[in-house]
Amino acid sequence: MILPIPALVVGLPLIMAAADTVPSFDIRPSCQGAAETAGSRGPEACRNTEISARDQLAQEWNTFSAADRDRCVSLTTMTRMPSYVQVLVCLEMTRDARNLRAPRERGTVGSGN
Repeated sequence: MILPIPALVVGLPLIMAAADTVPSFDIRPSCQGAAETAGSRGPEACRNTEISARDQLAQEWNTFSAADRDRCVSLTTMTRMPSYVQVLVCLEMTRDARNLRAPRERGTVGSGN
């Protein structure tokens, strides 16, 4: 279906705003698996960890590039068990890998350069 131009113009800011916020996941499927592996405290510990990761994402979300956020959320939501922890780890590892590469690309790593 082709949207009329006015509808697209009105809707685009809403789509863009949604992309700039921390996604909302149903963590129940992920934490139900914790019950099977960690016993009775598994789901509670899982929920606490996921909530903590979401809070950290909310604080740091805008420090990550939009491309990295999109990539990490896409990777995490490929399964039916999305996780804030997975998104956070993906973003941190991507950022850290980029920071490790940056000095090498400038030729400033080690004393022999």
